[in-house]
Amino acid sequence: MLNLLEKVLYQFRPCFCRQAAFFRFLIVMVGFLVRLDHQGVSSFVRWLFLDPACYDPLLHFFRTSSWSIGGLVSRWVTIALNHYPVIEFNDRILLVGDGIKVCKEARRMPAVKRLHQDSDNSGKGEYIYGHHFGYVGLLVGYLAKAFCLPLHGELHEGVGVVRPAQGIGHKPPTIVTRMAHLVLQTAVQSGRLCYVALDAYFAVGPTFLIFSAAVNEKREQWVHVITRAKDNYVAYLDREFSPQKFHEDNKVKLTEYFGFPEFFEQVTLDLYGHARTIEYFCIDLIWKPINDYVRFVCVRDGEGTYVLMSSDIHLSPLEIIKIYSYRAKIEVMFLFLKHLIGGFCYRFWTKSLSKLKRKREAQIDQSTLSNSALARMDTTVEAIERFVNLAGIALGLLQYLALKQASGIWASYTGWLRTYSSQFPSEQVVQRALQAEFFSPSEKVPISATLRLIRDRARKSRPESSPPAQPDP
Repeated sequence: MLNLLEKVLYQFRPCFCRQAAFFRFLIVMVGFLVRLDHQGVSSFVRWLFLDPACYDPLLHFFRTSSWSIGGLVSRWVTIALNHYPVIEFNDRILLVGDGIKVCKEARRMPAVKRLHQDSDNSGKGEYIYGHHFGYVGLLVGYLAKAFCLPLHGELHEGVGVVRPAQGIGHKPPTIVTRMAHLVLQTAVQSGRLCYVALDAYFAVGPTFLIFSAAVNEKREQWVHVITRAKDNYVAYLDREFSPQKFHEDNKVKLTEYFGFPEFFEQVTLDLYGHARTIEYFCIDLIWKPINDYVRFVCVRDGEGTYVLMSSDIHLSPLEIIKIYSYRAKIEVMFLFLKHLIGGFCYRFWTKSLSKLKRKREAQIDQSTLSNSALARMDTTVEAIERFVNLAGIALGLLQYLALKQASGIWASYTGWLRTYSSQFPSEQVVQRALQAEFFSPSEKVPISATLRLIRDRARKSRPESSPPAQPDP
């Protein structure tokens, strides 16, 4: 498995203008995959058995100018499209986007804000201090097993000081516009037409307007969005005899269609890995926020009801339902990125920021920061995003092994699972098998350039910071 991963990792070599930076990239990636704790950069040194002198160079790796996150992500998108089995709908790939909020208690860490928790989980506080990331993934795999492959993540709140653009019109940027631009940037990097599945938070006018304005040289829209409408949404019928376009007589409350069961058709679909019988009704209506047609699909799934929206009015309602069902894959991706890989366990900060005050109105006052302080803040934000995106690539490599080496991983996996839900292993099973291979005796591990690189930097003796040995009683 390590040799197979090495073939993928060496395709990132053009992203680094210095060989030393590329070598550190290899070390960091292997560290993400095999470490047994998530205590920052020091865990790479600990579990790869590196010399303690490697700690500072690895820490500097996340701030160095010898590589950029834009070049790395662009290369990663190309590798993903060339090496992964990509699931397509109407010759369009499917992107999935969402945000995640991560607790951070550091007082001098940029972009830390007081965030409201929208989760219904009673174990989470109503407000936290931390970072809000927007992430875009690509749906890969097969109908029997699909993964949300992490492509690009970036901070979406608290970065207005260093990234003031990305609004719509003359309005300041918002979480919605930042997510829309991130999806659009990823689509253009891929060179492929895309659908994107987003949750109801992004079912607003700016999302649709940003995507509708972005077209390729053939005047084809780069991205069409499929999302869930909010319960209070209304739309308008298009009637030629109406005195005005948005007349009250033409207004339709979308949830009222559920009161007319005779409009609905029944069908059985494979949703969320199970065959489900649902009822649906499709209609094209004018949506006032964009002054254009949107395809609405009312769905009755058992006792639950919801309304889906699509900017592509030519997409069949069954495909709209199917596409939106894959949106949940990004929640699984966040789960593994956070708890399995430790992708949000970073501690980058800068002395150029004053300590964050724990009060509602605490914000960074740009007028009090010098140009050098702003530059250091930007570098720190970049380091944070580099760490998170490298962790995303590491998770993507586990998914790659799950799709390409399923039988070999099951053969080498010595753990126990109560239920085997698929012939393809999960990311956690792959990581356990990879860790067992890495930590096995040296003579049993296939020799590779990456392993030789790590072992050349191995510590030769006990570090000076280790506690002294206790004398025998």
